Amino acid sequence: MEENKEIQTSDKEPIPSIEIPAPKYKWYQEGIVAGIIILLLTAGIYFIVKLLPINVTEESLVYLTYSQDKYIQFDANFGIWSLILGALVSILYYVLFFFIRPSGITPDFGPKGKWLIAYIILALFGYLAYLVIAILLSGWSISLATSSDVATLLVGIYDYLIYKSYMEGRTMSNALFWEIFRFAIVGLVAAIFDFATCFIFQFIIFNGSTAFYVTGIATGMGFVIGVTINYLMSTYMVYKAAKSNFSKSAKGIITFLVLSILGLLIGVGIQYVLYDFLFINIGVSFLTYPVDFVIRTLVVMVYNYITRKLFIYK
Repeated sequence: MEENKEIQTSDKEPIPSIEIPAPKYKWYQEGIVAGIIILLLTAGIYFIVKLLPINVTEESLVYLTYSQDKYIQFDANFGIWSLILGALVSILYYVLFFFIRPSGITPDFGPKGKWLIAYIILALFGYLAYLVIAILLSGWSISLATSSDVATLLVGIYDYLIYKSYMEGRTMSNALFWEIFRFAIVGLVAAIFDFATCFIFQFIIFNGSTAFYVTGIATGMGFVIGVTINYLMSTYMVYKAAKSNFSKSAKGIITFLVLSILGLLIGVGIQYVLYDFLFINIGVSFLTYPVDFVIRTLVVMVYNYITRKLFIYK
């Protein structure tokens, strides 16, 4: 068994050591088996989509606005099939990982199924990612089979990592890789809620208005939702190697909020420069709202990880 070292909290109470199961096979052997599972399922989905009776017609096209005067079109029938295939992919990945066990570790559901519930919740985000990837790629004139293939491949990698995190105890690991992966998951979840909130305010509530205050309001509301989710998940899920409970104190919460506000200002600045100035005013066509959001999110995510590691979760 791998074992985390005992950690002392700020109030001198030791955190009990946590046993983490060691894999029975070498990392490359596990990687080969997991890779074969993912590739076989990816190939299977490709041929399934090829056989589906999907006829793209003008009447079946759906147009979705995603930026100022920009829209993507996709086939409604393919969207419906993606709902079904995405669910099938998520279920099959779990079943295959559970029974084949590439690492040789027996899955652990946790007390009262705690880890299984956490896995299912995060797998739902993988399911949503499948839908977004498949539909977006098909809207960019990529074949339906290839779009589904890419979505299946990427979701397979994601599903295996969260499977290892929650079914094999890596969510309790102090290892840097798993800490960064947990941080990325937290960032993904917070970013989804952040983006949804920003999108609703920018394009639904304000109907795509280019008024200077709209971006600030939309980004600010997304920040409120995102930072709340981020704090809770960072404190209780990400930084397992933290040597104190500073993050749970009033001072720690205030520090988290101040650093998050600075991150917000960085994000707002990036959004104004890329979207309001370069895209709308200058006409840089590829800097659409989703592209700007991804760039902003990645920059702020790196800032958040470094500053929180240095000042809060020491």
